[in-house]
Amino acid sequence: MPPLEIPAACDPTAERKLLSHYERARQLYHDGQYQAALASLENADRICAGHAPSWLLRGVLYEDLHFIDSAVWSYRTALGINPNVFPNAYYTLGRLEYSIGLYEEAEKHLAAFLSRDNISEKLKQKATDVRQRNTQALALSRNRVPFAPKALSDSINTPAEEYLPIVSLDDRYLIFTRRYLRPEPTPHLEEDFFISERDSTGEWTLAQRMPEPVNSDGNEGAQSISADGRYLYFAGCGRDDGRGSCDIYVCIKNGDRWGKPINLGYPVNTEAWESQPSISSDGRTLYFCSNRAGGMGGSDLWMTVRNDHGVWSTPVNLGPNINTPGNENSPFIHPDQETLYFSSDTRPGLGGMDLFMSRLDADGQWGEAVNLGYPINTYADEATLSVDRTGTTAYFSSGKLGGRGGLDIYRFELYEAARPHLVSFMKGLVRDAHSGAPLQAHFELVDLATAKTTVESFSDAVSGDFLVCLPAGKTYALNVSKDGYLFHSEHIAINDTHALTPLYKEIDLAQVHTGETMVLRNIFFATDHYALDSASFTELNRLLRFMRDQPQWRIEISGHTDATGRETYNQQLSEQRAQSVAAYLVERGIDAGRIETVGYGSQKPVATNETAEGRQQNRRTEIKIL
Repeated sequence: MPPLEIPAACDPTAERKLLSHYERARQLYHDGQYQAALASLENADRICAGHAPSWLLRGVLYEDLHFIDSAVWSYRTALGINPNVFPNAYYTLGRLEYSIGLYEEAEKHLAAFLSRDNISEKLKQKATDVRQRNTQALALSRNRVPFAPKALSDSINTPAEEYLPIVSLDDRYLIFTRRYLRPEPTPHLEEDFFISERDSTGEWTLAQRMPEPVNSDGNEGAQSISADGRYLYFAGCGRDDGRGSCDIYVCIKNGDRWGKPINLGYPVNTEAWESQPSISSDGRTLYFCSNRAGGMGGSDLWMTVRNDHGVWSTPVNLGPNINTPGNENSPFIHPDQETLYFSSDTRPGLGGMDLFMSRLDADGQWGEAVNLGYPINTYADEATLSVDRTGTTAYFSSGKLGGRGGLDIYRFELYEAARPHLVSFMKGLVRDAHSGAPLQAHFELVDLATAKTTVESFSDAVSGDFLVCLPAGKTYALNVSKDGYLFHSEHIAINDTHALTPLYKEIDLAQVHTGETMVLRNIFFATDHYALDSASFTELNRLLRFMRDQPQWRIEISGHTDATGRETYNQQLSEQRAQSVAAYLVERGIDAGRIETVGYGSQKPVATNETAEGRQQNRRTEIKIL
């Protein structure tokens, strides 16, 4: 704001005419005729601009009209002319200055108000609350975080409104909501999903409206896409199959076609408002916001878990480290499944809705929410944020940074302390080993340290494509299986370096026939020993299920070593390791007559013995159908 110039004192001879215009403005204000009241105050100004009550009334009018900058200017002028014109004006001015980010000025005026005697306890408490929030905002504003937003290209942003951007796990697709004037069947404003794909140069192509039935003649918004790109969750409001004002729906993709939206039903959706879903990268946990009964305030964040039969559990409130008596909205769970971003209007912030983050601790509890800081957050509403898999790039929408018009989509480099954990992914294709035809196969990703299944899904029935999220710093077993086929296993170790380079695998499944073989890549032994490591149990149990499901087949279990050491020693060790695997199966009910064991030592290498990686491939356990 420009420097304040205090008008000169009024000439006493003009007081009668001045008060006539002022009293008329007061009456027009009480009659709700705000513009006419302002015009009457303009007439008063022509007589004398130094009448403090006129400026005070002008401040009230501008505040009611939501012209906050003009209201602040008016209140300041009134108090500049006469500091005692109305003591409560110091509170009103401080509150308005806080609401537009003038924290230093707000502190002065709130402090001035609270220093006065004879103010009501109710108003004193209100002023104290505003001052406390302003003090928190002032501290945040003095500790800037790095923030350099860049608008996305004209392929994404238009004169219409674009918001709620989500980037797919493989960084290939951008999906967002656009509110625009749709010409058919008759011109009307509509919210639809649009999608853009990166081209070979890394730029976003011209966004296209997603096809029906994902989009409809109604409004769709607040979308979240699963890590494998096959499930699109979103909020639909006022639909024929809805339970409340807004419900959560899912569309499932097969090949290139999206299925009809499915209402998730009770207990996820209720007669209340459910919206803004965010699906975890394992596809099992859905976060959303709702104003249903049992929450902590207005809208709260909740979570529901899908079991092995596809049934969603009764939603659970995320608790006081996330939710407040106010409103929490726009959850975004990062693919690391441990970092949650959301907005709140009640936690210590800079005003309006601010963006926060929380991390899941070792006990499975959400940590205290942390404000993302200034100038990411401002006095205005910052409502949504999503972060790519690397954790370095964040996407948001804003209408106050210029742009093409309305809300536009921006990206910025997220500062280090606010980043989630590194995440990689494996994508690929499952096909028949002999015909090359794509297969719909079941795959599960197991954390070998905990034996917990972190992802369980199917490859696409039409294309055979799959995509699996891989949080860094862990070791996984990937098992791919289909009835009538030998299963396929992969051993995947992801460190921070590997997380930057996603994996691609073409997995060929062989039908169960005599002579077919498969390598068990997640059977582990101590060095120079044949005792099974506990990390092997996931793979062994998968083999156990295979043997129970295929009772008509006999198998050969063969052990293999690298070429290090004496051949006689390697031969004996390979036999003992094969026997250890057989013993595990027999002890759990598999007929010993269905199993033969053999050790090949280093006789059948599959890679060079000159490198550590090659030797690791040669140390293996194989299964052959007899």
